[in-house]
Amino acid sequence: MNPHLKVTVGDRETHIEYVVDEHPIVVHTHAVGLKDIELEGMNNIAASKLVDGIIYALEFVSLHDRIPTDVRVVAPRYATWIGEAIENASYAQFYTQGTPVRVTLLSTHDPSVRYAGHTQTIFSFKV
Repeated sequence: MNPHLKVTVGDRETHIEYVVDEHPIVVHTHAVGLKDIELEGMNNIAASKLVDGIIYALEFVSLHDRIPTDVRVVAPRYATWIGEAIENASYAQFYTQGTPVRVTLLSTHDPSVRYAGHTQTIFSFKV
């Protein structure tokens, strides 16, 4: 049993899952994504908005179990900044047995954003 929190950050939202034995137990979609982080200029406000969704999901996890200190992040951009924002956040309201929250970057692939069954891709060309 290796419980962990999986955080997948997309352009428009962040998908948060508490996973135990490869089965998601708590799932939450937070309406803050990479576009919001960019809009705020990757500052403390952007970090707070991102971590708010994680704290919200952890409140549900804490009803069943101790919160996981193993967080795995999937993000196409700014993965290092996102990892630092999660590690530097305060989890004082949760009992972690003194173990600090550690982030592992799983992947930095660029997930396509789907609209009405079609995949949005970015094209560039010269004229």
